[in-house]
Amino acid sequence: MTKTMPERPRLLVDIVSDPVCPWCYVGLRSFQNARDRIKGQFQVLPRIRAYQLNPDTPVEGVDRKDYYAKKFPDEKQRAEMVLSLKAAAAGAGFTFDPLGPTHLPNTLKAHQLIRLAHYDGAQERLAETLYNAYWNHGKDIGDEETLIQIADHAGLDADNARRDLQNDQSAKEIREEADAFRQTGVSGVPTFIINERAGFSGALPPARLAEALLQAAEATNKPGKS
Repeated sequence: MTKTMPERPRLLVDIVSDPVCPWCYVGLRSFQNARDRIKGQFQVLPRIRAYQLNPDTPVEGVDRKDYYAKKFPDEKQRAEMVLSLKAAAAGAGFTFDPLGPTHLPNTLKAHQLIRLAHYDGAQERLAETLYNAYWNHGKDIGDEETLIQIADHAGLDADNARRDLQNDQSAKEIREEADAFRQTGVSGVPTFIINERAGFSGALPPARLAEALLQAAEATNKPGKS
């Protein structure tokens, strides 16, 4: 006689992030690790949401080194941040160079692509491909043709991706989503929102993130809500 496993309650996790944020790359990988730790208790359903750290970045982007030199003029502080990022990445089970990309793009179109992938059931795969393209290969993820190539590589329909990237309404909806999170108090990313009710910010180590997810699930009192 075959035993049937009890149905796990669903845990909806909105990950508010921006792909040019190095902590968001760490946060995504840490989340994937944390999800594995609690998958016996919950069916974890991630949903990646739009946030722009630099919404006023020109469409063509800017020099990333110059931008961070102005934003963080203390060279020692910048060096310490790089070391912290590398240590956090190692804790999440991967490596990357936070200084790798030389270009800082406007991420509006990248967010359009991430959202489009959600409707194809391929959002997480697309996000992984996008982060890898930017952080490990220095691709300009503000460039439409580059994004279409990324979409194709992640298994999305390239023509559909092109149509969405050229859709003004799609761009408007992304701006509104990012603005809405800012207006509700999100000031740093990644931010994790559980079951659309409880939330916390920060790229926590996997073990701590798993704990935080469970605590937030308990706080909502409705962990199966999606």
